[in-house]
Order: sequence, then structure tokens, then C-alpha cells
Amino acid sequence: MLKKGFKRMGLILLIFGGLYMSLVAVYRISDRLSSRVGFVLSIASLIILSVLYIYFFFKTSNSKDIVKSSWYGIISGLFLWGVLGELLEYLNILVIAEWNFFPLILLFVFLTLFFAVKKYIPTGIIFSLGHFSGIWLCHAIMIFQFEHLSRTHFSTYITATIFLLLTLFFGYRMVKAKTEVENLAYSLITVLSAWTVLEYIWGWRLIPGPWSV
Repeated sequence: MLKKGFKRMGLILLIFGGLYMSLVAVYRISDRLSSRVGFVLSIASLIILSVLYIYFFFKTSNSKDIVKSSWYGIISGLFLWGVLGELLEYLNILVIAEWNFFPLILLFVFLTLFFAVKKYIPTGIIFSLGHFSGIWLCHAIMIFQFEHLSRTHFSTYITATIFLLLTLFFGYRMVKAKTEVENLAYSLITVLSAWTVLEYIWGWRLIPGPWSV
């Protein structure tokens, strides 16, 4: 499962990084245009991502291939984050990574795990909800520390170390996975943990982030 896991991690990272850099480009271009044109571009991006989310979520719900359905779920969850966690924040409409959303985040994560364990909903939808809630939780923890403590607060180093250890642990579980879906799930969680570590490094200004490109 090692080779498959790394291939899946690479593809997930490519999709994740592609959307991330596309949003950075939209923000950069919008900021350089007039406020009205920039707003229209942001709204157009919001509509496009919303349509893509609905499309892939629909594909997730209707695919009979469990691995393919899981991939659709991963992609739809990412587009959902692009809508709710990125573009709505950029447009100053909604900021879901604020500390006052923590009860909702924890409830969302709990329900996702509960549905996954009980198998009340299809695997693909679990991947969609799990990907979205995973990004949401990791991002919210980092934002809370950076904004309400400081970028170099000692707790940020502890948290980043925890995520690094989780990356290694989930990577190990990915290699030892016994099924294709389990391997894909741990590939996704490994990428999320590693990406969070990278965001902490960007936040500490140790290396330039994507916004500097």
C-alpha cells in the first residue's frame, strides 16, 4: 500500500494545492482591479465552486464504485471549503474559522465521526464531510493561536509538533492499510496533517507562502 498511498497523497496534494493557488490568484487579481470588477470576479468564483461542489457531491451520492465515490467525496469536500472557508471570508460575508464557531466545528466533527462509525450514510459522503470538517478544524486551531495568542507563541510550536507526529502516525497507518478505501482515507488525513504543519511554517515566516508568489 506504500506506493498507492504516496500516489494518492500526491494527487490529493495536487488538487488541494491547485485550488489553493487558484484562490490566491483570484484574491490577487481582485485586489488589483476596481472594487466593483473585483467583487464580480469573486462572486463568479463563488458560483463556480458552488456548482462544482454540487456536481461532485451528486456524483458521490450516485457512484456505485466505493473508491471512485470516495474520490468524488474528497473533491466535493474541498470545493465546499473553498466556498464556505475561503471565498465567503474574502467577501467579508462569513468567517467560519473564528473562535466562536468552535462549538459548531466540534459538533460537525463529532457527527461526521458518528455517521462514519455507524455507517448511516454512504462512504463517499463521509469523505466529503470528513475532508471539509478536517480542513475546518485544523485551520481554526491555527487561526485561533495566531490571532489570539501570537504567531510565535510557544503553543504554536507544540501544536505544529503534534500535527507532525500525527502526519507520521497516519502515514504509517496508510502503509499498513488493508483496503483501498482505508488507504485512501489515511492518505487524505496524512496530507491534511502535513499541510497544517506547512501552514504553521508559513505563519512563522520561515519560508515564503503561496501569497508571495
